[in-house]
Amino acid sequence: MCKWPVLFVIFAAALCVSQGGEVEDESVEGRNIFGGLWGNRPPMMEKNALVHQCSCKCGERNEVSRIVGGEEAGTNEFPWMARLTYFKKFYCGGMLINDRYVLTAAHCVKGFMWFMIKVTFGEHDRCNSTSQPETRFVLRAIANKFSFTNFDNDIALLRLNERVPMSEAIKPICLPPDDKSLYVGVKAVASGWGTLSEEGKVSCTLQEVEVPVLSNEVCRKTKYSPSMITDNMICAGYIKSGEKDSCQGDSGGPLITERKHDKRYELIGVVSWGNGCARAGYPGVYTRVTNYLGWIRENTQDGCYCTE
Repeated sequence: MCKWPVLFVIFAAALCVSQGGEVEDESVEGRNIFGGLWGNRPPMMEKNALVHQCSCKCGERNEVSRIVGGEEAGTNEFPWMARLTYFKKFYCGGMLINDRYVLTAAHCVKGFMWFMIKVTFGEHDRCNSTSQPETRFVLRAIANKFSFTNFDNDIALLRLNERVPMSEAIKPICLPPDDKSLYVGVKAVASGWGTLSEEGKVSCTLQEVEVPVLSNEVCRKTKYSPSMITDNMICAGYIKSGEKDSCQGDSGGPLITERKHDKRYELIGVVSWGNGCARAGYPGVYTRVTNYLGWIRENTQDGCYCTE
C-alpha cells in the first residue's frame, strides 16, 4: 500500500547491526530504540543565532527548453529538489525550504540513522558521475507525530550540517502563506527520481507529472476506506483512469502548485503513500503541508527564509 523508500528492507537490516543517533520525534512511542548515543542537537551557538530572512526568491521554477505517466523535467527546472541517499543508496526525495532545512516524509527518516543520510541539491541526472552537485549531511532529523499504522502526520525536517548557497540551480520552494486554502481542483505537479512504473526501476533523471487535487470528501469515496484519509492528507490524481501518479522512490518529494499573483510555486503536499502506483480508484496521497506551517516555522528558526 505504501510508497516505500527504495531499498527500505536493506536499510532496516542495517539498523539491526549498527547503533547510532536517534530521530527526534514528538511522540513518546516513536522514539528510535537505538537511543541518542551520538546526539542530534545542533551546536548551541548556531541554534541561538536565529536568522529570519534572506534576499532571495522562493518558488521560482526554471522554465527550460516516483513518477508514472509523466515526463522528464528540464535540467534544474525544480531547483528546490533534494535527493536523499542512505549508505550511498538513493531512497527518497525532499525539498529545500530555506538555506538550512529540507522537508521530507517522516517515513523517510523514522528508524533511520540520521547521520548516514546525505542530501544532494542542484541535480538532474543522478546517474551522471561526472557532475558535482552540492551535497550536505544531516545534523538533526525532526519527525512529526508519525505512525506507520495509518501514515498520519507523515512529515519531517532535516537540519543540514552547512547552509546551502542559493543559485540558479538551487532555490527553496515557497511555503503556503496561510493554512486556509484546500487547493481543491487546482493543477499540481509532483516530481522525483522514483520508479516509472509500479515495481519498476528508479529513474536516472528527474521526472515530473501534473495531477489534479481532489477534495478529501471525494477521496474518501474512492477505493480507499474513508478512515484511511485523515484531515492531514491531501489527494491528487485521476480516479477513473489512474494514468498519472508518484511511485516508489518519490516518497518525501514535493507536490506544488503555481500561485496566480506572481507565477511562483508553493508547496502543498509531501509524497506519502498510495495503493500501488497510478491504479484506477486509488489516487496518490500526500501530507497536507498547510496543517504544519506553525510546526515547520517553530523548528526552523535558525534557517534563512527568502524575503519575497
